[in-house]
Amino acid sequence: MKKRILVCEFHQESDTFNPIIYGVDSFASRRYAKGSEAYDICKKLPCAFHGMIDAVEKDGGEVIPSISLYGGSGGRVADEIMDLFKKGVKETLDACGKVDAVCASLHGAMCSESFDDACGEVLTFIRELVGEGVPMAASFDLHANITDKMLGAANILCGYQSYPHVDFYETGYRAASLCMRILRGEPTYLASVDVPMLAPPAGYTSLEEPFKSVIERGKKLIADGTLLDFTVFNVQPWLDVENLRSNVLAIADTEETAKKYSEEIAKMFFDARDSYMPDLMSIDEIIDLAESESTKKPVILADAADSPNGGAVGDSVSVALRMLERGSKITMGMFVVDPEAAAKAFEVGVGGETMFEVGGKFTPGIPGPIKAMGRVRSLHDGFFRQEGPAGKGFANDCGKTAVISFGSIDMMVCEKPGASGDPQILRHFGIEPKLYDLIVVKANTSFKVAYATFAGVICAADTPGAGASNLGSLKWTKLPRGLYPFDLPDDHMLAPARIWKK
Repeated sequence: MKKRILVCEFHQESDTFNPIIYGVDSFASRRYAKGSEAYDICKKLPCAFHGMIDAVEKDGGEVIPSISLYGGSGGRVADEIMDLFKKGVKETLDACGKVDAVCASLHGAMCSESFDDACGEVLTFIRELVGEGVPMAASFDLHANITDKMLGAANILCGYQSYPHVDFYETGYRAASLCMRILRGEPTYLASVDVPMLAPPAGYTSLEEPFKSVIERGKKLIADGTLLDFTVFNVQPWLDVENLRSNVLAIADTEETAKKYSEEIAKMFFDARDSYMPDLMSIDEIIDLAESESTKKPVILADAADSPNGGAVGDSVSVALRMLERGSKITMGMFVVDPEAAAKAFEVGVGGETMFEVGGKFTPGIPGPIKAMGRVRSLHDGFFRQEGPAGKGFANDCGKTAVISFGSIDMMVCEKPGASGDPQILRHFGIEPKLYDLIVVKANTSFKVAYATFAGVICAADTPGAGASNLGSLKWTKLPRGLYPFDLPDDHMLAPARIWKK
């Protein structure tokens, strides 16, 4: 008889410094589907759910599709969404009866209103439903906060091996393949090493050293047959939670191998920690650079602190405020999330001028709003598709969207953000990045692949926001002790690897 594998999905990246609760509508605008509908939708997308489907079916298993809730980055998830997911999984199990295994597509850095470790709560809930003898595998983002609760509930955990992320499908496939391996009775050992470290995502990429070598070492060990799988979880740092850390996992066919190489990769990763901290420039330094005739244009100001891709709101106008204060005449393009200002632009109409108050309306302590005369250049429904390479062709809906000019500043104003590091969030709405002196990109690292093809210079900015790269600027309340770059001793030695379920 075919093995019956329940496949489900609950994917959202939280930023606890973002005050806006992530609700049902936010998931519905991305993906909210059940049963065969979830199967049919995901089967057409290069996502982890699709990878799980293919791995199970290739191994001769039968997919039992449950609920798919896929959101973007943002604030904490509403408790009602947690209940919705749990209900969806339980209804599937009640309808189908016993399953042989479970595969779950998660993010790993999701918090809810009631749970700091929402993914651990979800996995524990499923474990209690199916019992201890049923293998469970989960796929995660590279920026997951891997907790003991997750490790205790699931047999297999696999994360993206790329940043910018391009291996969504592959990660789901890896997780489900290893789950099927366990069902075949083949020896499978998972080892984990805690790494007490936070690193701003703006400071590293798997395409550049030293993080590139860490990832390549793990891939080589898989290619030569030493390991079955590995993941370096470089945790998303904007989680004000008590259990916060990075983590390295290795999966092998012997306990000793899994432990040995999880420790080796973790040491490579940890030893390079100083290199993951980005060199930040002030806003004024970057504007000076853009104003210089000798600087190749456009200058890209990476405002990672307000990156919706990382969970921030996208409501910062810090750079525009400074441009106006300086009376700078250079041309600048950017976007900002402000539903109220977007609605007002629709009332005014194309070509109309009025006094606008834009930005700075959600994130606590952020400068703003801009209060200035603006001219409405264009109005849009907010729909666009990404140019990629990451997420090429993915649809985004920014809601009501307007382009408003404040002198030499062209500002795309929208109800909600989408793919903030993709050039199309500006280009699609008539702000062609190549034609400006300065472009504000609200992203950490993902934008570099697309923007590097035409950027004059790319600068990481020390800006305020819910996703600040300057981690010391955030107002922590639960930050654990003994964590780099805060109070970890310079001579700290990593603890030995631990073996979990197999």
